[in-house]
Amino acid sequence: MIDRAESTWLTSLYSNAESLFSDGSLPSHDHTHHQRVWNLSKSLLREISQLNSSLDQSLVEGVLIAAFFHDLGMVSSTREDHGKLGSELCENWFRKNELAAPDRFEEILDTIEMHDIKDKRSYSKITPYEQPAILSLLSIADDLEAFGTIGIYRYAEIYLMRNITLSQLGDRILANAEGRYQNLLESCDMFESIIENYHKEYAVLRDFYHSYNRQLLIESSPAIVFDGPLGVINYIRTLGIEKRIGPEYFPDSIENKDTIVKNYFRNLKNELDQARN
Repeated sequence: MIDRAESTWLTSLYSNAESLFSDGSLPSHDHTHHQRVWNLSKSLLREISQLNSSLDQSLVEGVLIAAFFHDLGMVSSTREDHGKLGSELCENWFRKNELAAPDRFEEILDTIEMHDIKDKRSYSKITPYEQPAILSLLSIADDLEAFGTIGIYRYAEIYLMRNITLSQLGDRILANAEGRYQNLLESCDMFESIIENYHKEYAVLRDFYHSYNRQLLIESSPAIVFDGPLGVINYIRTLGIEKRIGPEYFPDSIENKDTIVKNYFRNLKNELDQARN
C-alpha cells in the first residue's frame, strides 16, 4: 500500500513543497520537514499494521497527502492559522492540476487544518480493532519529529520567529512538548515500541531545555552568550533567523569551541542527513 501511494503521489507532492520553500526562509518546516513527517508516518503505519488489519489504501494515501501539505501554510504565516492556509493550498493544488479528489478528501483537508491544535481531538486512541483517523496518525508523526535533536531546533526557530523572548522560550517549549507527549501516551498506549521511541526523543528535548533554563538564571546578558544550551539557541537565532543560513551549514559557520555547541550542531546535521534517506 505504501509503495503504491508513493508511486502515485510522492514525486509531485515533494516537488510542490520544495518549490514553495525555495527561498529557504523556514528550514525547520520546509519540504524536508514534510518528508521527515511522512517517513515517520510510514514507520507508524508499518508498526500499527502488525496488530491492525483494517488499514487500507485510502488511509495511506490520505496520510501521505496530509503530511506533505500540513505545514505548507507557513510559507505565508508561522502563526496558528497556518493549518487553514495549508488546507486551502491543498484544495487549490488539486484544482489547479485538474486532479481527481482522492478518497477521504474532506478528511484530508480537515486534518491539514486541524493538525496543530494539539488537543485530544487530534489524538483518538489507536487500537488493533479500528482504523485510525488520518489526523491521529499525522499528529503523532508530526509530534515525534518535534522531539529529539531536530525538535530542539524546530521548536527554537518557530518560537523565536513568533517573537517569543529568550526568557520565555524554555518554559513555553517545555509546556507544549509535555502536552504533546501526554497525548501521545494516551493514544499509543497499546503500542509499546512506539512509546519507547517517543520517550527517548522527548527526553532529549526536555533535558536540553531544562539545562537552557538553568543557564538563563546565571547569565546577565543572555542574548550575547554563545556557549552551552543558550549558545545553541543564540546561534539558531543569529545564523538561522537573522542570516538565513540553513542548519546543515551551521557547523562550517561556527568557530566556537564549546563542546555542547559543537556536538549539538554536528548531531543536528547528521540527523537531518539521515532523515533525508
